Amino acid sequence: MLQVVRLMKKINFNKVLFAIMALLVVLFTVFLIYANILPLKYLILIIVILLLWLAGLFFLLVFKTKKGKNKKRKITGYVLSGLLAIIMIIAFYYINITLGFFKGFGNNGYKEENYLVLVLQDSSFQSLTDLTNIGYTSNELSNINEALTKLNEEATIENKQYDNTVTMFEDLINQNIDSVLIEESSMNIIYEQNEDYEGLFRTLYTINIKTEIEIAKEADVTNQPFVVYISGIDSYGSIATVSRSDVNMVGVINPKTKQVLLLSIPRDYYVQLRGTTGYKDKLTHAGLYGIEASVGTLEDLLATDINYYARVNFSSLEKIVDALGGVDVYSKYSFTSSKATGGTYYFAEGYNHMNGKQALAFSRERKRLPGGDRARGINQQAVIDGIIRKATSPAIITGYSKILNSLKDSFQTNMSDNDMQKLIKMQLNDMASWNITSYSLDGTDGNDYTYSYPTQKLYVMLPIEETVTEAQNLIDKVIAGEMLESSYDKEATDIKDPVYVEPKPDPKPDPEPEEPETPSIIGTIPTISFDTDTITINQGQTYDLLTGVTVNDLEDELLNLKPTITTDITDTSVLEIGNYTITYTVTDSDGNKVTATRNLVVLLDVVEEPEDPNVPPETPEEPDEENPDETNEPDEPMVPEVPTIEPTL
Repeated sequence: MLQVVRLMKKINFNKVLFAIMALLVVLFTVFLIYANILPLKYLILIIVILLLWLAGLFFLLVFKTKKGKNKKRKITGYVLSGLLAIIMIIAFYYINITLGFFKGFGNNGYKEENYLVLVLQDSSFQSLTDLTNIGYTSNELSNINEALTKLNEEATIENKQYDNTVTMFEDLINQNIDSVLIEESSMNIIYEQNEDYEGLFRTLYTINIKTEIEIAKEADVTNQPFVVYISGIDSYGSIATVSRSDVNMVGVINPKTKQVLLLSIPRDYYVQLRGTTGYKDKLTHAGLYGIEASVGTLEDLLATDINYYARVNFSSLEKIVDALGGVDVYSKYSFTSSKATGGTYYFAEGYNHMNGKQALAFSRERKRLPGGDRARGINQQAVIDGIIRKATSPAIITGYSKILNSLKDSFQTNMSDNDMQKLIKMQLNDMASWNITSYSLDGTDGNDYTYSYPTQKLYVMLPIEETVTEAQNLIDKVIAGEMLESSYDKEATDIKDPVYVEPKPDPKPDPEPEEPETPSIIGTIPTISFDTDTITINQGQTYDLLTGVTVNDLEDELLNLKPTITTDITDTSVLEIGNYTITYTVTDSDGNKVTATRNLVVLLDVVEEPEDPNVPPETPEEPDEENPDETNEPDEPMVPEVPTIEPTL
């Protein structure tokens, strides 16, 4: 024990402490250089500060002066040593989070598909070995064959291929086959179009298929323009799961001019999916086949290469906005979001400070906006503007670790960690503000068959080619280095807070009457009325089905009427002579649905015969009302009754 005490006396504690601090500084400097996050000017500045700090510690801890002053100097040296150690520990923590975030980029470049083996709910099948056969459909973009291979590894089952899902499910319901194999997201579409299917089937087995997503076209992100596809999928949870892409946005970034162009493409845009033939499809359905299908389809539409993609879901947006401490978002309209968006909030026209849930509700609402999905795209662009504005401000420093943690497992991109580091270094180096311009492609409402659901016409948006051409022109301008007019104010002013609105209770169903009768519509449930219940036209005429239709008690959702009542009747010249019934349906944001019908009578288009010059003309003083046209009162029905035509929603 005595020897240890003597040895401790010989050791100079101050010199040991200085040596430890010098070693920590060297290790920290090497780690900082390895991280490759800071611009060179900041790196040099930090190294100079650390060297000066070490020089000060050497003077305070090692350099000897008169005995009376050594004690005060040592205490100061101890304090500064502790402070330096704390600073370096905090810096180590942040750098380690950053490197871990970038390292995770290389591990999420895949897509997941869940293929379901469905059987009838009341069937006796309990395992794959109970099945004799299974039905499936296939197309160019499907991985169904790989799913069948995995299925056959588990059990011996006869595979039966169908041309369409309608026939396949009819056979399943009629017990002509034991089961069907279908991808989960595709099944969700079928459920939407066939409400009677809910509860009919159960999942017997699930096959998970992971497919690697190939890296796209890399670019020098700090020196040349590049294009990013931003996809927002309509789900929570795993970001890798294939799903419909509700948000489809293309960002064109010029790092030299600090210009960002945000292009919004409506989810129902009717486009040819890359790699397919036959029917076109909704752009949102491209997401069912993976991010590559969406990227390729948009490259064809916009006539440009897309270098990278960024994929987020509902969870991502909430986490990112909350990690930033909220964002200031510009709203073009004053409106209240519906329950279906995840929250009922009143957003005032102008800038609103939003948290994660509010930003998500703002981004998802479309039914209560003039222009529907078009206006929703504008709102989504405004949210991205708010995120960019906040992320490029000094405020990002306080929420740095939260932001990176929020992106973990809820953000997917094919941009390399090296490219991300370059962008961060560039922004830290110049701390420049970005000019953001938004543009939305537009279209007209229509109904048509789709590649993903070819057996029934669905609502689609037919592209207006002028807007597609304008989008292509704007892309060319940004790539060429031109500056566009900004779509947002440089500084957000007069910022308001969204107000939570208590959602309306779901209407209680009326008790069933003893005798059939027309249910009364009260309260805020919408109503439909016509200026005339019967329309009469001649064969060959065209009639606007919207004319004379009035919707009451629908608040600000009047524009929801038009896509809801779209029918197959676009040109009455194709209709045969006869009586038709047109059904109008309106649904508000709370799920209240009402219908009303009107009659359409198509008569023969009478062509007047040329006048006989030998017969004197009749005196055209008054029409002969006592002798109506004989076709108005036929002895028997002129044509058989035509079945009711209901609109395809």
